[in-house]
Amino acid sequence: MSDPQPTLNEILEELHEALEASDDLGDEAREKLRSAAREIQQTIGDETAEPQSPLDRLNEAIESFEGKHPKLTAIVGRIADALSDLGI
Repeated sequence: MSDPQPTLNEILEELHEALEASDDLGDEAREKLRSAAREIQQTIGDETAEPQSPLDRLNEAIESFEGKHPKLTAIVGRIADALSDLGI
């Protein structure tokens, strides 16, 4: 039986798709999210990476646009939850 929860990689892919579809997201916020997603993907594959850095970046990105972009905020929140569940 497979796990009904989406994997972190699936959620990150959803984030990438939402970033591409969001026309009113500023370049700075878009780049912060892309950068955070890249760091998360690198951290997942590198056990020696500092685990808090990607989560800190996600939290910073959330704070910068949560009022204007609730869908992206929700996706980023799910990523943060998945990272937390992984102990990262």
